[in-house]
Amino acid sequence: MLFYLLAFLMVAFLIAANLRPQQRTLPHKRPFLTADRLSVMLVCLILFLILALQDAYANADLMSYYTRYRSLQNYSFQSFLRQLADMKDPVYYLAGYLFGKLGLNFYVWKAFISFVFVLGLYKLVLYHSANIYVSFIALLSLGLYGFAFSGLRQTMAFGILFFAYPYLKNRKLLRFILVVVLAALFHSTALIFLAAYPIYRLNLRLRNILILLAIGGVVLLNANPIANLYLQLTGTDEIYAEYLESGNVLSVSGIIISGSIWLFCTVFLSRRNASKFDEHLCNLSLLALFGRILSTVWFAEFFRVSMYFSIFEFLMIADACASKEKSSFVVRVKTAGVSLVLVAYYLMSPSLNIMSYVLR
Repeated sequence: MLFYLLAFLMVAFLIAANLRPQQRTLPHKRPFLTADRLSVMLVCLILFLILALQDAYANADLMSYYTRYRSLQNYSFQSFLRQLADMKDPVYYLAGYLFGKLGLNFYVWKAFISFVFVLGLYKLVLYHSANIYVSFIALLSLGLYGFAFSGLRQTMAFGILFFAYPYLKNRKLLRFILVVVLAALFHSTALIFLAAYPIYRLNLRLRNILILLAIGGVVLLNANPIANLYLQLTGTDEIYAEYLESGNVLSVSGIIISGSIWLFCTVFLSRRNASKFDEHLCNLSLLALFGRILSTVWFAEFFRVSMYFSIFEFLMIADACASKEKSSFVVRVKTAGVSLVLVAYYLMSPSLNIMSYVLR
């Protein structure tokens, strides 16, 4: 917990000290040891240590991963292969099995997953964030980092998908598909992120926003058959059948914060003077909002699906804060206001509060 408090306070201090608009250039065009690079390296190191040093009994999900990892170590290779076909996301368990057979314990395996996640985060923030301090605040406050404390398969998928952003942004379809497929080997639901490529390409115009809203309406009205079709195609219909019938849903707070993020970023990134920032991320944020709505009105597990379309929101929020106005004072107000709202949301949301994972 001490590491976490230091990281959070460090980020809060850095953002308070850097409310001026940032005019950043690509890191490879500058000396290696810049203030930005050192800040990102230090914060990412602390975030990695927090993930890697978490106790295996911190929460129920992590405990089940720990128990499964330990049981796989006792299998012969032939016994493991016989069960592999019945495992969900077998590549994850195959990799974990090989780690175990090398004599490496669960904490080394977890540290490897944490390293992939934080390495992708490091490259994204350093090379693509318009304001690295806002990005770290959003990452911690919106729960993406907190989720990495429990869902190891999805954490691995997130870490791999971080590397897909340059290919998404630069229209390198084949490389984008390969990265998404690699992520799906560790968490099959990551395949849904393939839809991000055509949706991302839409220009942020009123007509296209209305098209996305219409598609979202169709999805909301036909959620049950669409979900069942997806589960059948992925072979997970039996696994999630009980969940689909349970009627378990989330609170509306996720809709409020997701809708506010999408609206704020759409307003500021659709302006002409914001053209150098990535306005297309707003399209993915709108898909994430649809997923949050589904998790509130029908099925809570859609929250996990929506997270795939919100993994770059910490970049999008930084872009919206840094979009140039006539006065730099407006940029400072946006940066300070958004940061305070994110921190307040974090403190008032126990379900997203990372301390709940650390203290359990």
